[in-house]
Amino acid sequence: MRLLAAVAFLATYAAGQQGDTIRAIRLKLSAGDLPSAESVLEVHRAAKGEDPEYLMGLAWLARGGVLTGDLKAASRYAAQAAAIAQRSLTTPAGFEKAPEATYALGAAIEVAAQCRLASSGREEALRYLEQQAKLYAEAPVAFRSRLARCSNLIGLEGTPAPGIGAGEGAGEPRLSGELLGKPVVLFCWAEWCGDCKAQSAALRAVVDRYGPLGVQFLALTRFYSPDHDAERNKVEQVWRDAYPGLEAVPIVFNEAAMLRYGVSSTPTFVLVDRKGIVRLYSPTRMTVDRLSAAIDTLLR
Repeated sequence: MRLLAAVAFLATYAAGQQGDTIRAIRLKLSAGDLPSAESVLEVHRAAKGEDPEYLMGLAWLARGGVLTGDLKAASRYAAQAAAIAQRSLTTPAGFEKAPEATYALGAAIEVAAQCRLASSGREEALRYLEQQAKLYAEAPVAFRSRLARCSNLIGLEGTPAPGIGAGEGAGEPRLSGELLGKPVVLFCWAEWCGDCKAQSAALRAVVDRYGPLGVQFLALTRFYSPDHDAERNKVEQVWRDAYPGLEAVPIVFNEAAMLRYGVSSTPTFVLVDRKGIVRLYSPTRMTVDRLSAAIDTLLR
C-alpha cells in the first residue's frame, strides 16, 4: 500500500539521531509488536521525562499504529506528538533549532492524514493537509516539501503535472512547451544525496532503453545554498562524475517545482503521460524492472 511507504520515509534522519529507546521501539514495531513498543516508551518517560527522545518515540508509535492497523492508537500518539512538538516550533527559526520536534510534527501530520484517509476518505485527507500547509506556510522548504509529499502520495496521480521549466512557477497547472505530447520521466534529486547516486545505473538503463522511443527524461533539483553559480558548477560536476552516460539528460533548477513535487526524500520519480497527467509518483528508490514496467504504461 503506497501510503504506508510514507510512514517510513524519514527513517534516514531517525537512524542518525536515535538512542537506545528509539532503537528498541523500532525493533518492536518491525515485529508488529505495538504494545511492547509502548511499554519501552513508558519506561523511558518514567526515567527521563518528556525529553527529545521521548518525543521521537511518540512519533514512531504513531507510525507504528498505522503499520499495525491500530488507527485509534496512531491518531492518539500523533496528537500527543504534535502538541509537544508545537511548543518548540512557534517561529521559522524553531524548525532549525529543534530537529526532533520538526521530525515529530511532520510524522504526526502524516499519520493524522492517513487516519483521515482511512476513516473519511481522500478528499478529507487532502483538505486536512491543505490546512496544515497554510498553517506552516512560513516553515523551511524541507518541512513544507514533506507535507507536499504526503499530499502527493494521496492525490497527485491522475492529475495534471505541475510545471517545472525555468519560466514556470508554483502556480503553473501543467507541463508546457516541448514537453507536452511526450511521455516524461522526472528524476528529482540532490547532488549530495547518496540514494540518488545509487540510482545512477538504473537510470542510465532506462534512459538508454526508452530515450530512443521518445521518452523525455529530466533531472529536477534546486539550489540549497545562496551561491547559485558555485552550486550549479558543483551539481554539473557531480552529474558528470556520479551519473556517467547521462550527460544528455537536462538538469532543471526549480525550487517551486521541487516543493510542489514534495521532494524532501530524494530520489523522487514522477512519470507523466503524453497528456500531461501524472501516472506515477514514487518518492523512493526504484529498480530497473519497476521503472521499466511503469514507463511501459506511458507508451501504451
